[in-house]
Amino acid sequence: MRFDKLAAITGGTVYNTAVAERIFTGVAGDSRAVVPGQLFVAIRGERNDGHDFINDAIAAGASGIIAEYDWPGLAHVRGDVAVVAVPNSHEAMLALATAYRDRLTARFVAITGSNGKTTTKELTYHLLSAVTSPVYRSPGNLNNLFGVPLALFGVPQDASEVVLELGISTELEMPRLARIVRPDLIAITNVGPSHLKFLDSIESVARTKLELVRAAADDVPVIINGDDRILVEQTKASGRDFITFALDRETDFTVDAVEPLGFEGTAVTIEGHRFHLPLVGRHQVGNLLAAYAIVRTLGFNFDDIDTEAIALTTAPMRGQIVVHHGVTFLSDCYNANPESVKAGLQAFFSLPALSRRIVVLGDMLELGRETARYHRQIGRQLADCDFDLAALVGPLARGIYDDLLSAGRDETTCLHFTDAASCAEELGERFAAGDLVYVKGSRGVGLEVVIDRFAEHGGEA
Repeated sequence: MRFDKLAAITGGTVYNTAVAERIFTGVAGDSRAVVPGQLFVAIRGERNDGHDFINDAIAAGASGIIAEYDWPGLAHVRGDVAVVAVPNSHEAMLALATAYRDRLTARFVAITGSNGKTTTKELTYHLLSAVTSPVYRSPGNLNNLFGVPLALFGVPQDASEVVLELGISTELEMPRLARIVRPDLIAITNVGPSHLKFLDSIESVARTKLELVRAAADDVPVIINGDDRILVEQTKASGRDFITFALDRETDFTVDAVEPLGFEGTAVTIEGHRFHLPLVGRHQVGNLLAAYAIVRTLGFNFDDIDTEAIALTTAPMRGQIVVHHGVTFLSDCYNANPESVKAGLQAFFSLPALSRRIVVLGDMLELGRETARYHRQIGRQLADCDFDLAALVGPLARGIYDDLLSAGRDETTCLHFTDAASCAEELGERFAAGDLVYVKGSRGVGLEVVIDRFAEHGGEA
């Protein structure tokens, strides 16, 4: 796109008008990710101000920037770099993303829900890629009002199918995401106690997710989890027709058979097609079933496909089994809420253990006024499990620790740490070959350091 066209779309003003007709060939919101020829959007965030990194972006080869009118450096950008000044950089990025979406002919799949969004997105991408091309999915978890535009800018213009995940924290975000993405198919994995710091009940979570449906045209298919009672009730109340998938009841899509394969994952048969899912737990089977329902609803089938040969992978830290120095980790530490922790614990204790079972759980964040109760629930569930060592990390996880002690566990098998770094250092010296370790916590806790430190240093002090 030309920079003068960008200014028209965003309502901005072109500085350095001599290069207004130059073309930029991509968009970056992080100066470290800029490649030559791209536009850099300087956004003011809660922690960082992108304007502080404009010079870094230019040095990396940005051909132009979006900056706000009050940035003092506007008049001092060198003459060969295009500058579009706007009142609000984030709003400008949203306007640009909407305009780019208008230019694309691909069908857009939007996946939302409290748990499993990213894994369902990844599985959908792999299933779609087996039956059509080219397919694009949003990288990582670019799923909010900052990430979705960046994901959109990466969509190739010749893509036939685009799979995006949409995540929200407040009730105001989903309608805006819906207007930008305008999905051709909507899938909701489930609703549960997440983001209750901003949303006051699970019903409120469901209604907020369903804003995506309310904003869509009547002919857009809606796929929901038929095992989720609240989601089904709220979807019915919306008045929309919907398609269901479920593991525990007869629905439009269900599984024929599930065969646990231990550390190799799970064999899942759907409509006579057998898939090798390299993940464990019923919740992961549900994610695969949701992905299958999406692909079939788009009009594809697997009649001539060797489905067992489809490489079904997901993003890092979302249920992968990894081995370091003889210790097997179930790495599930990208995020956590009560339902995902319960499901993860069930999956972990379904695995065969060669030696000790060790559980590492961190704070579950953004749970609102019921935070303490939700952590106690996890404590009671864990107290009934057969583990050899439990490490609880963070001030909120202290509630899990206290419940374990109240249930009769002793301080030699239950440990509490204030932060992930101290936990990683202590446990790194305790892990031994043959151990099976589950690691789960909210993103803000950073529990991946427990695995990363051991991978790098082993049991070294």
